[in-house]
Amino acid sequence: MELLEMLSNYQALLEKKDALAKQTKDNNAAIEAAKEQITQQMIDDDCPKISTGGYSFSLQEKTIYSKRSEADMAADGVDFFDTLREEGLGDIIKETVTTQTLGSTMRAYVEEHGALSDALGKVINTYETFDIYRRKDTKKGGKAV
Repeated sequence: MELLEMLSNYQALLEKKDALAKQTKDNNAAIEAAKEQITQQMIDDDCPKISTGGYSFSLQEKTIYSKRSEADMAADGVDFFDTLREEGLGDIIKETVTTQTLGSTMRAYVEEHGALSDALGKVINTYETFDIYRRKDTKKGGKAV
């Protein structure tokens, strides 16, 4: 397989990935809309459970908990993590660093300091790899082989 053919195949795979991501997003939105319609119809029909097509569907009441906005909490003069700790729930707090955050922070650190410190070198793995960078051409041209 020649390079141009490989790049064409790679481009097609990236486009398919984008299309599938959009289809997944659209499908998830359609699923949520259908669930809302079905839920309301089951409530209106006083039908908490129904079977069809080999599946049983039942209406379930759920309570959802989510963190209030930082602005709302600040207006009330409260801190989310402090409140969890005060209520004996500090054990659910997890320190995390995402891969993307770690990578960008370490790149900035090395750019500023020239290398990782000895201490960071003991906790951070470093390896070199290659990737393909893709962007739209702004001009006609590019290297054609």
